[in-house]
Amino acid sequence: MNTPDTEANADADSASDAFLTVLEYGLDIIESPGMQSEKRYFQHGNTTTFQHSLAVAERSVRLAHRFGLDDIVDMRSLVVASLLHDYFLYDWHDHEDWHRLHGFTHGRIACLNAIRDYGRDIVNDVVADSLINHMYPLTNVQPKYTEGWLVSISDKMCATGEAMSRDRFRMHNRRSRRSASDLDSLPKVPSLGAVQSVERALNNTDGIGSIRSGAYHTLLALRGR
Repeated sequence: MNTPDTEANADADSASDAFLTVLEYGLDIIESPGMQSEKRYFQHGNTTTFQHSLAVAERSVRLAHRFGLDDIVDMRSLVVASLLHDYFLYDWHDHEDWHRLHGFTHGRIACLNAIRDYGRDIVNDVVADSLINHMYPLTNVQPKYTEGWLVSISDKMCATGEAMSRDRFRMHNRRSRRSASDLDSLPKVPSLGAVQSVERALNNTDGIGSIRSGAYHTLLALRGR
């Protein structure tokens, strides 16, 4: 009979194994300047985009293990897609006009940034599709691959936990305590959207596909565009 302590230990072991897998397949991404620059930005509450991305990678691997998908998924692609799914490289809380439709566009921007910084050998078709479509069903194109579904589900699980955390209400205090010197020590990697027209970025995709979902069209229409 499983006791609460036994279940907690098993869960901890699962998380530990998953994190080791993330390090095995994604250490080069984690240590890269672009990924490190995600420490500049908060994602949900007190959680930085860097922390959130690591959590999603760990959760994706755990789900793959739990549902017996290890022989089905490409673990390298799963880990890379998880780590880079929010590689948009800006603070989405800032009220900038070019990313006002963040929920609909950031998967595409993350993909374009990732291709720019890591190349198509790393951002293969599985990774690219997973990045672009991880916000399904907000964007109404679903992932093509099992890896993409795992990233999408894990992202929502982690985001829910981060958003509901009591620590999130201390976010502003924590932000104010982060000194300028701390930020200056981190690498600066500009987002593709920040350095050129976002419309141009979203429509020049080198065959990856279109982001113009029905829901996105509706929002644009409501905004008179």
